[in-house]
Amino acid sequence: MSRTMSSLNNVMNGFSFSLNEIFSLIGLVQAVAVVVYISFRAGHVRHVVVPVLCFLVLGSGFFFDLGQSRLAAELPLYNFFQNGIWLALPAFSVLMILQVADFGAFPKPFYWLNLSFPVVACLGGWIGALLVGGPENCGIWQICSLDLRMQAVQILGILAGLVCFLALWISRGTFEPLKSETETKQERYWLIISFVVINVLVLFVTFLHVSDAVSNQIAVLARDVLGVGMAYVASTSLFRIYPPSVKLERRMGAEEVSEQEKELMVSLRKLFEMDKVYQEASFSRMELAKELGTSEARVSKLVGICFGKSLPQVINERRIQDSLQLLEQTDAQINIVAEQVGFNSVPTFNRVFKDIVGLSPSEYRTQQKKAS
Repeated sequence: MSRTMSSLNNVMNGFSFSLNEIFSLIGLVQAVAVVVYISFRAGHVRHVVVPVLCFLVLGSGFFFDLGQSRLAAELPLYNFFQNGIWLALPAFSVLMILQVADFGAFPKPFYWLNLSFPVVACLGGWIGALLVGGPENCGIWQICSLDLRMQAVQILGILAGLVCFLALWISRGTFEPLKSETETKQERYWLIISFVVINVLVLFVTFLHVSDAVSNQIAVLARDVLGVGMAYVASTSLFRIYPPSVKLERRMGAEEVSEQEKELMVSLRKLFEMDKVYQEASFSRMELAKELGTSEARVSKLVGICFGKSLPQVINERRIQDSLQLLEQTDAQINIVAEQVGFNSVPTFNRVFKDIVGLSPSEYRTQQKKAS
């Protein structure tokens, strides 16, 4: 009996987890859940790429933290890759923030350059540490002076993260419309603030570790707690922001449509086709729900049944369709056309127009003039 209990205790000790590993495991599960949920929920591939990449990076950070006590001693470069992944999180978070702020729009190529900053930081720290104070017999591609190199990578990684957020600060005008107006916009705004604060705190924790103010164990625990918070914020807010896919909406509509909903669908088509309510810049799902006298959830369902698309897609397509006529039949300036059809900024109008038509508004107008 005693032998059996001893064997059982040995097995249980083998499966015991520290506080760090518990938070890492929780974060890993949350990150995977976010990736899976968004992959099935977002209807367009451009809605999926950025959040999936962001939470894959976050999940990888949790995975490395979870295995640190068991694998770091056997793999010399384990800690190097572990910290490199966490230092890459701000760059991916900036892309995530930009997409949330621009209502699901794919970030411009300029912002994807942010991903090069953590890569440059890792390479620069690996090579630069030897130039500053490394031993002479340690070659660039040799596995040596890892502590010195890790410190250099962390310092440069902090700077890289700050540069990424500097690019975000340059685009701060994008976030101004989200401070007020509709509830959905405010939710996006506070989600963005949460992501910024969490990432800045992760960089601050890294700084404390580099300066020897906190131990490595405390630093790992702190960033795991922050990462869990980021995954939690995403699971509570991000799911409501990303619209359901067209297929999901169609299934909802196919189940059952009551007589009252049929009447609402008639009113819905009238609002779009005759009243052109989408030409109001502040028009949103909440405004449409008020017009129909029903809930926002029912509005999403009815829009999916009527048009086979999400509400933002329907609004953008109809605005662009109206803008085509103005571009063809008038000489109004682009900003006037954008305002007339419901866009509150010319850059957003240009981006949506090019996504749908394949040309910029000015290119389309020039093409039509040549054709006529």
